[in-house]
Amino acid sequence: MRHWLVWLAEILLIFAGVFLLLFWNRLPPEVPWLYSLPWGASQLIPKIWFALTLPLAMAVGLANLVVSKQIYRQDIVVAVVIEGAALLLTVMYLAAFFRVVSIIT
Repeated sequence: MRHWLVWLAEILLIFAGVFLLLFWNRLPPEVPWLYSLPWGASQLIPKIWFALTLPLAMAVGLANLVVSKQIYRQDIVVAVVIEGAALLLTVMYLAAFFRVVSIIT
């Protein structure tokens, strides 16, 4: 029961993948993703790398869930912090993901 927010985040990542599939043909060959770099072409990545960030985000979220389950037996507070951090990272990723897709489409 306590993992439902992490699973909700994973379901939202799946939703983002379906959303990406729907708009795949409308995406340009390169998308802006690296906003910390100076303006121009240095911020662009190929759209296939943009798509591969979704499974990577899912893997990180699931790995954090596994780690928190292992730690939960020893320290409940640390396990909850790990789950909260995983949820926060997923929400931040999804905000950036949908921002990029909304700018382009």
